[in-house]
Amino acid sequence: MAPHSLIDSHIHLWPEETTNEECHAWMTPPDMPLAKPHLLQDYYAVTDEACSSDAELNVRGVIYVETDVRYVEPNGDVASWAKGPLDEIGFLRSLVEGRYGARDAAILLGVVPWAPVHQPTAVLEEYLDLAQERAGPDTWRRVKGFRFLLQFYLDPAKFKELVLSADFIANLKLLGRRDLSFDIGVDQHRAGVWQLEMMSEAMHKAHDGVNEGEKVIFIVNHMCKPKYENVSFQSIDTPGGAFDEWCNAMTALASCSRTYMKLSGQFSELPPGSESIEKIAASIKPWIKHVLSCFGPRRTMFGSDWPVCNVNGPLAGNSWVAWRDVVELALADPDMNLSELDREWVWSNTATEAYRI
Repeated sequence: MAPHSLIDSHIHLWPEETTNEECHAWMTPPDMPLAKPHLLQDYYAVTDEACSSDAELNVRGVIYVETDVRYVEPNGDVASWAKGPLDEIGFLRSLVEGRYGARDAAILLGVVPWAPVHQPTAVLEEYLDLAQERAGPDTWRRVKGFRFLLQFYLDPAKFKELVLSADFIANLKLLGRRDLSFDIGVDQHRAGVWQLEMMSEAMHKAHDGVNEGEKVIFIVNHMCKPKYENVSFQSIDTPGGAFDEWCNAMTALASCSRTYMKLSGQFSELPPGSESIEKIAASIKPWIKHVLSCFGPRRTMFGSDWPVCNVNGPLAGNSWVAWRDVVELALADPDMNLSELDREWVWSNTATEAYRI
């Protein structure tokens, strides 16, 4: 049975004017399918159809997550070098204030913009002030946290130098004091398990000596992008050594209090070869089962990663539905041993708690 109500904890949006390499370095021509506007009206085109075919399904709200907008090398005036990310906040403000319609303003329950946590704390503080001013009071109330993608630091020495630096740890503590969470983007698949291990160490340092209520909330994206060994969709083999490394890293991440995990982003990590939702759910079952065993349903949430899910998703532009169905099958599997209430936490309650909605 499909969920009665869900909060999609991970979607991306961008308007026409930012669909180019000048605004998003990853929108490379000529064959980048995401280099076109993606607005909530496009999201509704998929989700409304799913809801119309299932009267018990209702998308109650979404969380917007930053889109890695281009910025220049930090130097001098923050408002100048961070113009791109600040303009992104301006776009979010236009949604909240009704430029695109009342439905958009209502469904956008929370936003997670970019923030320069890789810079000295004084720079981050200045940026937060600029972000609040650019957002305006109504949008700022929906700013629940920030993200800075760490997955692109592929040199272990440089990654360690950043995440274990005094400034980075101080910045995470600053977010905690301001009741702002930090979304974590790390990648076992393309970088290695060392990213997960070093980030876990940084997270524990950020909580060290901090009162529980002021500890920064960590929200881990995309199950840390696992390296799926021995997944071919032709047969379901025993996971390989990368699975064991990933499991150990998940256990370490989950041991950090106020830390949540998103069931999201997996179509980008899986090998090609299946349009069968059942095969996909069966193939990644060991990973989802371990997430639930470490974090529990009350610290695990659904996220679609729309529209990125469409790029390698099995149903092309309708892959939001495919991922919803994969998660539904996984949560309903008897081996997961989840109650109806447990599933409600994954579909909506955990996002509500983690993002303080």
